Amino acid sequence: MLTILTDMTNYCEALREIGAAREEVPGRRGYPGYMYTDLAQLYERAGRIDGREGSVTQIPILTMPGEDDTHPIPDLTGYITEGQIVMDRDLDSKGMEPPVNVLPSLSRLMDDGIGEGLTREDHGDLKDQLFAAYAQGEDLRDLVNIVGREALSETDNKYLDFADRFETEFVDQGFRTNRDIDQTLDIGWELISLLPKTELNRIGEDLIEEYYVEDAGVDGDAGSEEAPADD
Repeated sequence: MLTILTDMTNYCEALREIGAAREEVPGRRGYPGYMYTDLAQLYERAGRIDGREGSVTQIPILTMPGEDDTHPIPDLTGYITEGQIVMDRDLDSKGMEPPVNVLPSLSRLMDDGIGEGLTREDHGDLKDQLFAAYAQGEDLRDLVNIVGREALSETDNKYLDFADRFETEFVDQGFRTNRDIDQTLDIGWELISLLPKTELNRIGEDLIEEYYVEDAGVDGDAGSEEAPADD
């Protein structure tokens, strides 16, 4: 069973108003101190029922007040639920589908579900390298606004190219795309192969030898097949 809870921000704002009306001692930013316990009781209903088949999965959706991920509502929600998927307005304005901001998104349980025998042996190392390379590209974008691309090294420009293609080919896959994990990992290798092997310091040499795409073209097509959505 999949349960979607929305919008949790409205629920927490109601808690704050009730707490103020009762003249309770406020916690962080005026929210009641028991909000953590209250949210935990809601979110921890996800899981499995002893003696019954199936499971209950929750996707709580919330709006970050002021785009602040340190605000008590998203902060506590991410801590209790062991992770979050963050949607980004800038990516959405570029037409990305889905507009997921990779850097603040996380899953503290992911390592238990990936790797050899589960997905593929290169999944963990490739994930770490893609994340690090994208973070480097994002930092360089800020620098480009100051000094321009001409002032950057050849390697730095490759990181910028990687960041652009990571968004348009890896993140942007369409809401109707049928792309399995092997295709996704293959796209990741094509993109990370834009960088020199010397920059791949988070991937084992044996995996680089097996999966690195020599002479990965800047204009290569790493698209995926489109499939009609289920009725």
